[in-house]
Amino acid sequence: MVEENRTYFARRAAEEQSRAEQATDPHAAEAHRKLQRAYVERASVGNRWPEPEIVG
Repeated sequence: MVEENRTYFARRAAEEQSRAEQATDPHAAEAHRKLQRAYVERASVGNRWPEPEIVG
């Protein structure tokens, strides 16, 4: 599951980078760059990301 999450976030980061490069609106491009950085961070955390605790 952890590797799947890393792969997902890495793929989303690449998609957001592409969208930022293609955006014609500077505000949209900046939003895509922010999302790309967030996805890269999530992908880099990998198995150090704590699993949510299920209560109940």
